[in-house]
Amino acid sequence: MLKTGFDTSVPTLGQPRPALNQPFVDPNYGTTLARVTDPSQITDRDPPQWVRHEYSRKQAFNADSSRVLMISSNGWIRLYKVTGNTLAFVKTLNLGEPQEPIWHPTDPNLIYFLGPYGDGMTLSTYNILTDQKQVVRNLADRLRAIFGSQAARAWTKQEGRPSNDGKIWCLQVEDQNYAMLGLVAYDFSQDKILGFLLTKDRPDHVSTSPKGNYCVPSWGSPLGTRSYTLDFKSYQQLHKTTEHSDLALSAAGREVYVFADYDSGDVAMVDLATGSRTNLFRLYGPNSSATALHISGTASQKPGYALISFYACTEQYGATPCSYQTQWFNNKAIAVSLKPNPTLYNLAHLHTVYAGYFSEPQATVNPDFTKILFSSTWESSQENNVRDYLLELPSTALPNF
Repeated sequence: MLKTGFDTSVPTLGQPRPALNQPFVDPNYGTTLARVTDPSQITDRDPPQWVRHEYSRKQAFNADSSRVLMISSNGWIRLYKVTGNTLAFVKTLNLGEPQEPIWHPTDPNLIYFLGPYGDGMTLSTYNILTDQKQVVRNLADRLRAIFGSQAARAWTKQEGRPSNDGKIWCLQVEDQNYAMLGLVAYDFSQDKILGFLLTKDRPDHVSTSPKGNYCVPSWGSPLGTRSYTLDFKSYQQLHKTTEHSDLALSAAGREVYVFADYDSGDVAMVDLATGSRTNLFRLYGPNSSATALHISGTASQKPGYALISFYACTEQYGATPCSYQTQWFNNKAIAVSLKPNPTLYNLAHLHTVYAGYFSEPQATVNPDFTKILFSSTWESSQENNVRDYLLELPSTALPNF
């Protein structure tokens, strides 16, 4: 039974970093974890300073959760095998992080990838058994017919993903110098462009809704974050700017945008079809506290939940670090049910100290919400001490909707 609500349990601090692949139990929440990466595991090429998963919005686990993709400090993609709640390094793939590797939704041995930073406007596959690459879609001629001869790149800008079934891809199209040309919705299964939008405003990223009904570019103010129909003829305004967020399915099966609204002080979800908003919980606590967070809606087979990882919590308007006794969200991972009056499930304390971008936990979850990866420096203030940790949950830990 997971502990629920605004729990202020205090973690045991000052302990050595856990040994590699030796499971341990979170003393407050009873969940089983293990440290699963270390630079010493990389034995085939280009040893890195650290290895960790890519990002909260990107699915690290393949279709059957038997393999994991990791990025490393020098950019290479590393493949790991999952055994229970431990990982074993398999090999370095001939792929880099700028190629946006994305697991195939049903084939556990295939990865989709784009050109580096979208260059070439192609969509390819990588077979992890044979290391063979194959261009399966070339959009160059069709995108140049729409956006002009200068079109050179088509990508999500590294933080988006296709629909859960892999059929619909929303991409931003740019010239060779990354100047924005527009957005496009592409149906992979029919090899058909469904719609496009000409714009020079470059979003932070673009992603596709879980069921493939909407393209969701995330701009800063004044355009903000929007959900466009695939023909780009109409949209719902989801938020006035871009924030840490993800797309997910609500408990009612609706496609929603889950995000941190630092103006209102809430974590909220907005229905992509209607624009209807539901506040989930407050972002701010006692003593003028605030926290940073990341959101993962990648549990495609467990609708109704998002994973949230908190870090960089401060009190007194940023003057002091947060107290665990008063700030329930301090340095923690939780699951939240995506419904009115949600349940918050406490999963683990993260033991990370903010020491640069890659020290952020950026927790992500596998398709059925039984395996969670997060990054942590384990109380070190050095970014090179970041490692990945794997938390395993029973399939019954979170109720089905």
